[in-house]
Amino acid sequence: MAARRLRSASRSAHGAQTPSTDTTFFGEEPRAGYTSEAGALRGSCWDDTLRTPLDYFLDSAACSGSRTLGWTVITKMLAHKDMALVPLGDLPHRSGAYRLFRDVRERTAMLLTDTEAWGIYASAKRTARVPGDIAELGVFRGGSARLICEVKGDRALHLFDTFAGLPSSGDSDTRFQGGSFASSLDPVRSYLNHFPNVHFHVGLFPASAAGLDDLRFSFVHLDADLYASTLAGIQWFYPRLNRGGILISHDYYGSADGAGKALHEYLADKPECFLELSGTQVAIVKL
Repeated sequence: MAARRLRSASRSAHGAQTPSTDTTFFGEEPRAGYTSEAGALRGSCWDDTLRTPLDYFLDSAACSGSRTLGWTVITKMLAHKDMALVPLGDLPHRSGAYRLFRDVRERTAMLLTDTEAWGIYASAKRTARVPGDIAELGVFRGGSARLICEVKGDRALHLFDTFAGLPSSGDSDTRFQGGSFASSLDPVRSYLNHFPNVHFHVGLFPASAAGLDDLRFSFVHLDADLYASTLAGIQWFYPRLNRGGILISHDYYGSADGAGKALHEYLADKPECFLELSGTQVAIVKL
């Protein structure tokens, strides 16, 4: 989707522009020229001959009612698709992250919504003061690993994947089949090769973690899709997650299917709260 930034602005008889609130809905690219700096420039040296029909619709007080109606329709359409509105105008650190998400999508496949990508990015960043490495189980083509690399600092990142697709699915897996999401190690390694301290562990998990028993972690991202793979992941990583560390798992579709079933079974007697995030993510913070 192309991005739209809706501005609510009024103009006096002398052409002065009042302050406006910028809101961008996620997954879309901000419209060129609609930064706060550009808005200030347009307010001080406006040339009506440069206005386009879209400019007029977004800025004119005469179109206020139509904008309100359009905003209502857009909000309902996004909600129907399990999407949300994310305010970026006063949060420059988030604006930069969302530009990163777009850049990653241009260079490789990343099967995450923007809010899911933000959950991974922010969690990896905010656990910097928690001792331990970072791990991701289910790398695919390296999109989410790139997000982690951008904020991991000096922490080691351990990436686990078969790079040959998902293993065989079982009776509890109704959404994914074995062999799906096959990728290749070399392109992912090349994509991440300018980031230091990144380690690849190829093969079925947890056999691919042989010799790593003494590691401890500050952040773990599970994107294993299947029941058995997710169960193996949570069984191995949970005891090694340091206090204050965060574990995020993807593809949660309730307690009776695939990854969700595995998480519910394993965490049933654990003290941590089970937090459902946006999209199909869930998270725990280790106590």
